[in-house]
Amino acid sequence: MTVNEQETQELVHELEQAMGGEVRADRLTKQLYSTDASDFSQIPVGVVIPRDVDDIQAAMEIAARRGIAVIPRGGGSSLSGQTVGTGLIIDHSKYLDKILEINADEKWVRVESGVVLDCLNAALAPHDLMVGPDPASSPVATLGGMAGNNSTGSHSFRYGMIADHILEMEVVLSDGSKALFNAKDGAAMDALARQDSLEGRLYQQIPQLLDQYREDINTGYPKTWRNVAGYGLNRLVDAQAGGAPFSLAPLIAGSEGTLAAITQLKLALVPRPKTINLMILHFPKVQQALEMVPAILEHQPAAAELMTSPSIMLADNHPGFRFQLRQFVQGNPGAILIVEFAEQSQAELDNRLETFKTWLAKQGYAEPITHCATARQIGNVWQIRKSVLGLLLSKPGDDKPIWIIDDATVPVDRLADYTQDVVAAGKKFGIDINFDAHASAGCLHMGLDLNLKTREGLRRLELLSKEIMDIAIGHDGTTTGEHGEGLARSYFTEQLYGPRIYEAFKSVKAAFDPDHRLNPSKIIDPIEPWDTSWLRYSPSYHTPLAPGHTFLDFNDYGGYAGLVEMCSGLGVCRSMVAGTMCPSYRVTKDELHTTRGRANALRAAMTGRLGAEGLASQELYQAMELCLECKACRNECVSKVDVAKLKYEFLAHYQARHGVPLRSRMFGAMALTNAAGSKVPGIANALYKNKTFRRILDQVVNIDQRRELPLLADETFQQWFKRRPAPPSAPRGPVILWDDCHISYHEPDIGVAAVNILEAAGYEVKLIKGRRCCARPMISKGLLKQARANARHNVRLLREYARKNIPMVGIEPSCIACFRDEYPSLIQSQDADLVARQAFFFEEFVTDLADGGKLDLPFNNGHGPQTVKLHTHCYQKAFGTAAKVVAMLNLMPDTTIEEVDSGCCGMAGSFGYEKEHYHISMAIGEQALFPSVRAASKDTIIAAAGTSCRQQIKDGTGRKAVHPIVVLAQALAL
Repeated sequence: MTVNEQETQELVHELEQAMGGEVRADRLTKQLYSTDASDFSQIPVGVVIPRDVDDIQAAMEIAARRGIAVIPRGGGSSLSGQTVGTGLIIDHSKYLDKILEINADEKWVRVESGVVLDCLNAALAPHDLMVGPDPASSPVATLGGMAGNNSTGSHSFRYGMIADHILEMEVVLSDGSKALFNAKDGAAMDALARQDSLEGRLYQQIPQLLDQYREDINTGYPKTWRNVAGYGLNRLVDAQAGGAPFSLAPLIAGSEGTLAAITQLKLALVPRPKTINLMILHFPKVQQALEMVPAILEHQPAAAELMTSPSIMLADNHPGFRFQLRQFVQGNPGAILIVEFAEQSQAELDNRLETFKTWLAKQGYAEPITHCATARQIGNVWQIRKSVLGLLLSKPGDDKPIWIIDDATVPVDRLADYTQDVVAAGKKFGIDINFDAHASAGCLHMGLDLNLKTREGLRRLELLSKEIMDIAIGHDGTTTGEHGEGLARSYFTEQLYGPRIYEAFKSVKAAFDPDHRLNPSKIIDPIEPWDTSWLRYSPSYHTPLAPGHTFLDFNDYGGYAGLVEMCSGLGVCRSMVAGTMCPSYRVTKDELHTTRGRANALRAAMTGRLGAEGLASQELYQAMELCLECKACRNECVSKVDVAKLKYEFLAHYQARHGVPLRSRMFGAMALTNAAGSKVPGIANALYKNKTFRRILDQVVNIDQRRELPLLADETFQQWFKRRPAPPSAPRGPVILWDDCHISYHEPDIGVAAVNILEAAGYEVKLIKGRRCCARPMISKGLLKQARANARHNVRLLREYARKNIPMVGIEPSCIACFRDEYPSLIQSQDADLVARQAFFFEEFVTDLADGGKLDLPFNNGHGPQTVKLHTHCYQKAFGTAAKVVAMLNLMPDTTIEEVDSGCCGMAGSFGYEKEHYHISMAIGEQALFPSVRAASKDTIIAAAGTSCRQQIKDGTGRKAVHPIVVLAQALAL
């Protein structure tokens, strides 16, 4: 379908007149929505973001009148390309996110289509209820998308698929009319069938179609229940055979938006298990694990999930998962089975566990077993299991996992033979294929890497796809047991079902969508999935506008473009309930402001799809502007796409073309201005508080006058350090304290507290004379040339200490992160690497001493019980030291630590001071941090390690927050 510019403008105008939602057809937005988590890419004609069902109806009516295809979209986490196409995309996820009704007594919920599963389950938790199916994409999967795909998950053996829980659906049909699909008796069906409407014709044609193809349907579907290929006619036939009232809802489930757009759902809920135990069974070889699965299922576990050695090793090499993994995986097994038992009472659970362990012993099982029973232990296991897809994508390079053939499913008793045949097929092409996921359902996802940028890669894709589908079908299986058909597997639908049932599918499509405008090329009339015009990466893919020279080192990724291309599109960055990323998305709910959106924008710029400017594109600046550089993606993105690093480099190139703003220069030089002001702090502070001066800053450089500027201390930290009394003896030798710019000039009391703690621990504290600013302010503004000069200077001063294994400890997380992360990348020298290894977050240094039995601080036990409400810095979360802050404060007696379940505070260095960002900065704080602080009693100590975090807390709540180091030091008897 081709729509010219004039037709696009007319479409946009008509949509804007008819809707209250957003209509976008600019080239950046179309690039953002051109792909999902799959291997495919197509430029849509435009994007509609409806505010309500009326908007969807209006958009569908206008599209129908203009002959334009419509593609419904939820979280865009499809691995099969269900939400990719050239038509008008309707994004349900931003505004259609309301939980309309929870009926805990009758165990059902009514939701809009854009509600995310994890958000819904969080709301259901107080009622001890949940949605049964739990796909790995639960942090971002919308209920409408799950219904459209008939999603399931790790616990499908117990809870089945989402179609098993749908009580009714509200949909918009292809002509823009609204319909409610629920159980209807004969009289209601007859009344509807007499109506001269699209809905009425459905009640005429679908029952006739079932009668015509009933025998084919009864005998022609795959022999595995985990099947999401084709249309669910078998569900309707089975319901009729069982005497159930007629409902079209099961037919819409799994139809992938090709029959109707889902707007509301009423779902049956299941009780949340009260007691759970995971048994992690270890196996030397994969086949041994698979051969045991059928017998394990006789013990009725809630789940039995497979992880194999390649995925285990990837998790072990991921800094965000290594510690968690080693809590339940022992050694280096060839495979593990995660066997979950879940019951409503501990007695039931204990009995089931004991029976299962006795059976294992009789089978001669002698490998390690890890038991996980606490919520944290169980959460660790499932987080890593759900991250497998992303981990497979975290490997840099052009060879990438391909999802087009990853989802074939067979009866469980055929698993072992099936996988052996698939491995043999891979070996013919020189490809090692490994398996993970849902052993209990016979649905194993295949990990195989291909380079689709080469003709050979495409040839292998075609030949291997055909062979593996032949193998799956030959084992009485299906082409897809979970991820759906989409663009990836619709090609094989007729082969799977044969011509008769495929003809029935075409009749279903014609009944619902006579003009074939709803999500074309899925299920019916497919493309060849190796068609290069539909693939995200193909031999014609090039990045001519990728930077040839970079300030930062991207060699580990194969260059700047390589890091961008590591984004899989899974969209974990859209999560609203867990982790930190992405702060700006959590406020705007705009695809532009996700980690995925920024990666897609960068890829579009490098390939020339945003014009000839490349990284100097002003459209690209729009995408990168609200990145707070929190580094959450560095750790939380399963593909490890470090968008903060990408942004630093982008700003350097963008500003080389457009110039460096005065405000950025000012923030970059803050160390120099602070040093100058500290010589006359009284005068400087008077100026900082002067309303006229603040108004000038507000109007000239957009430094928001609603913010307080940090005041200068009367005495610098270095002045105090120089005049202090002679320190005590230091049996442990020297330690370098990095006296950052903030403690130097604004809050020297934090530095004093740090010195007191380190000296109490037996160290001689040293400062580095002549050191420069760590360069964090410069890096954050893309002033990488100046930052490199500072980095080289500081490394020259520090390398002699590092060579002597003298540690350097930092107070401000953003500063020490520079040494650990940016310095090696900026300088690319052995000295920088050495200094990075000797650089420690303060909490890391202290707790490592404590864990090694080398810390004996003299605490004052007279302060009485106290409560500390702690907010940890984004970089502490990103570098894995947030838990160490809690551990450090737990060293104090009579102290209760309450960690705020918050992500980024919203200030992010200079971000929150910038006038155009003020409102979003405060909105980020309001999501969790501000309400939690306001709820704290006046006696509760509010603690935050970040300078920006403390300022944000003061501006947002009026409460004064102190550094955790100060809290710890005040508890010492000195």
